[in-house]
Amino acid sequence: MTAYLPDTNVLIDYGRFPVVQAKLDSAEKSGATFVLAPVTLTELIVGVVNGGPAFFQRNKRIFPWLLAHSGSILDLPAPFIGKLMGFSWKRSRVEPIHYLECIKLVVNSGTFEEFLRRKDDAGSSWTDIDRAFQIHNRKVDEEFSALERLAAYSKEKVDVAKGLCKGYTPPSIVPDADLFKRHFSAAIEYAEASIALMRESLTSTTRVKANPRKNDRGRYGDFQLFVYLADPNITLLTGEEKRFLRNIEHSPQRTRIVSLDAL
Repeated sequence: MTAYLPDTNVLIDYGRFPVVQAKLDSAEKSGATFVLAPVTLTELIVGVVNGGPAFFQRNKRIFPWLLAHSGSILDLPAPFIGKLMGFSWKRSRVEPIHYLECIKLVVNSGTFEEFLRRKDDAGSSWTDIDRAFQIHNRKVDEEFSALERLAAYSKEKVDVAKGLCKGYTPPSIVPDADLFKRHFSAAIEYAEASIALMRESLTSTTRVKANPRKNDRGRYGDFQLFVYLADPNITLLTGEEKRFLRNIEHSPQRTRIVSLDAL
């Protein structure tokens, strides 16, 4: 059965536009199921923190829906990849249950000030949530720096699939690059497109240059979403399907990148 994975923008629109809310709710009543990706939850949490008290009520509107679907939070990319590749491996102490805790933190807070107070409750895993924006930005900058290092090489010298396979495989395991390519073709192709865009920004001699680090910071999160397309039952639900499909032209998984109209 198809499980729709809504991206961050779809979830934001659910909280802001009744027509989007009606569409998702109607689809669910008709039997559609939804799963949640940690990266979208992270981006929504960052939005809550960055929006502050002025936008807290608006930004928390989606969180009751997230709470209702919290039983469908996917593993983070590393353990998700490990399960599909046949090994167990985590690179982070964060697990789906921690995102459930954070969702409840937002839902149960009446104001932004209460939200900040409750983060320090006994047993909380989110005592540093007030720095979520800075922490997330630092991680995104690290990923763009990695892209820049790869973009400094010619296309012929960069094997993206092999590099990703090694990056998501424990040192004790010999990676199966061919199996990785079959499972994660959309993510690999999108990573290749991201490196090509970065290479263009570094080598272009025109006055107007692509600057993905500044103008397209969501690419790292997008890449993580495409990882989940390795599960043949997952379909990515997005308002950016045209842009995504310009970056993913060959992977057979591209047929599972759809707009809200697919509902």
